[in-house]
Amino acid sequence: MKAATAEYLKERRVEPRMGEERFIRLGEVLATCGKSRSSVYAGIKEGTFPPPVKLQGRSSAWLRSEVLRWMQACIEASRPADTVCSIIDNSSSTRPIGNKGTRAE
Repeated sequence: MKAATAEYLKERRVEPRMGEERFIRLGEVLATCGKSRSSVYAGIKEGTFPPPVKLQGRSSAWLRSEVLRWMQACIEASRPADTVCSIIDNSSSTRPIGNKGTRAE
C-alpha cells in the first residue's frame, strides 16, 4: 500500500480553490486520520504520509486537503473500485450502528 499511496498523492495533486484550503495542526491530523503520533511521523519518514508545512520557527501544520487525499488513497487501496463508490454513495443514508440495528431497552 505504501507505493500505491505515494503514487496516488502525486497523481491526484489538485490546486485548492481560495477559501477551501487550510492548515491543520497535529491534534486535528490525529483526530482526522485515526493514526497515532508516532505512526504519523513514521509515515512521513517512509514517504507514505504527507509531510507538514513549516510555518515559522518551530511551528508546522498539515494541509487539510493532503491528509484527506491520503485517507482516500488508503480506502481505494484496501477495497475494490466498485466497493469504494458504493461506500461513498451509501454514506449519506441513515443506518443503525451496532447490534444489527436493535436498540437496548
